[in-house]
Amino acid sequence: MEVLESKRCLFCDELVKVKRKGGNEWYIDCMCAPGGSYGLREDSYEPYRLLSYSEKRNSFPILSAYIREQTDCDEKVVLTYEDRETILQSPQIPITTEEKGNRLLRYLHRHTGGPGEAVVINQFSQSYNLTYSLNLQELVFITEKLKEEGYIERIGSTFKLTEKGWVEAANTASGKALKPCYVLLSGMDDKGSRDWLETVFPRLIQLGYAPKFLEEDISLRHDPKPIEAILQDVGNCKLFVVDVTDPNAELWLRAGFAIGNEIPIIWTSQEADQQLPQGVRPHIWQDVEELVRMLQKVITKE
Repeated sequence: MEVLESKRCLFCDELVKVKRKGGNEWYIDCMCAPGGSYGLREDSYEPYRLLSYSEKRNSFPILSAYIREQTDCDEKVVLTYEDRETILQSPQIPITTEEKGNRLLRYLHRHTGGPGEAVVINQFSQSYNLTYSLNLQELVFITEKLKEEGYIERIGSTFKLTEKGWVEAANTASGKALKPCYVLLSGMDDKGSRDWLETVFPRLIQLGYAPKFLEEDISLRHDPKPIEAILQDVGNCKLFVVDVTDPNAELWLRAGFAIGNEIPIIWTSQEADQQLPQGVRPHIWQDVEELVRMLQKVITKE
């Protein structure tokens, strides 16, 4: 049985088990690589250790964040001392609060199958490398900002991406802006809505759209300002997906906004024989897998 020595990780300052192999020291399960490991060239340990306190304070949290992000994405990381400047000067390292917040959204996105799914961040107070932050205070500030803006929900160390956060994470991870897309459902139970969130929404994201449910109950609004706000949102939208399986007045009113703004609409339904308004010819689907295939076929033809 291999005997591992204990050694302190330079970048997160945690005492962990180290395995020596091929001229590298492999640091196992520290805060830089929870549940995994990363390599450091043996001849690089001392140059890193001899850096000034100021240099360590400003660079080690960033290097720790880099290691954690790469290993979390299943990338093998072996650092040398020469890698230090390359990493610190890389344009991929986030600088602004917004960019750092996106890193947390991406982390949650990688560890969930859809919005509303819980992720427990163990040792949260030591996990500021998730946002490339230099200290816990900055991590807390970023977390609260994301919560206030409606991207995440948080109770203690348990985090959930909201629908808005899920789309934003997918958007930033793809590296390109997604086009706004509204999805209108009527008479859909919780399971049906969840199926759309977990199966249909990810495919719409892959096809370049940022989907969201249009849930404003506009028929009950008498103040013209909310109506104007909805009209403005609709005007910015690039696609409507409207399911008319069980349509009601709300659905037709909302769809009418889209028609009035000349926004493309994809009509869908699980019912083959329906009395529908002239011009509404839905694509019929039986299960969400068939629905996803149909949407991809229709959208890629446009």
